[in-house]
Amino acid sequence: MRGLSWWVRLASVLCMASAGAAALAASAMKDPLYGDPAHPNISGMWNPEFAYFGPPVGAPATVPQAGGPPSGMPRFTRPAPPKLTPPYAKKFTTWSKNFETGTQEPDTVTRCLAFGIARFGTMPVEIIQTPGQVTMSLGVLHDIRRIYMDGIGHTVGAEPSFNGDSVGRWEGDTLVVETDNIRAATIDRDGIPYSDKLTVIERIRRVSPTRLEIETLLTDPEAFAEPYAIKRAYTPMPPGSRFEEYLCENNRDL
Repeated sequence: MRGLSWWVRLASVLCMASAGAAALAASAMKDPLYGDPAHPNISGMWNPEFAYFGPPVGAPATVPQAGGPPSGMPRFTRPAPPKLTPPYAKKFTTWSKNFETGTQEPDTVTRCLAFGIARFGTMPVEIIQTPGQVTMSLGVLHDIRRIYMDGIGHTVGAEPSFNGDSVGRWEGDTLVVETDNIRAATIDRDGIPYSDKLTVIERIRRVSPTRLEIETLLTDPEAFAEPYAIKRAYTPMPPGSRFEEYLCENNRDL
């Protein structure tokens, strides 16, 4: 009887443990797959207000000129580039000369590598927001950024990458993202360089149901004489929008 009593008690404990695990599993399933109910929802598929070669938000408008955009489309002045330190200004001059003569190696996008964090916001993007992570995926090059919201902090010992290591936190209705461990690249397709000392702070805010704004501050003590700010805005893509598979094989002969 004592042995039977022991088995009964063991079975009871196992049943309670199973019930507890089932309760935890049921509770976990209540967590949303998309969105974070504790904070503003920035999930969705977003189009930049200006295309890849367009200016950041706030660039002053100018009068359309001959040979410019079709009638009815705005013409904007090109935003001032970052102020480069002397060594990087020289590097940029060399890049430009080589580009004109056709001897400059193509940029990372042309080589099917990545846009890099400074150029990431120039293309349509899908944002998937979950309580522990915000994932940003471009419709081209399968370029993905992961913004970790788990409170652990930056990854230790990782190799530098084009999009770096991003951690985020909420400040009211604004998602503040800090990124470091960035691989040296260019700020645009014209070859303006930055070094692997670049750090980035982004402030992402959904200002209305149909508008998302991202303010980006790039600081690079090696390449930039002073921090460089970019502001971009996005509008929702039409309902039912999808990103199709993107292949870059047409550039493999470069």
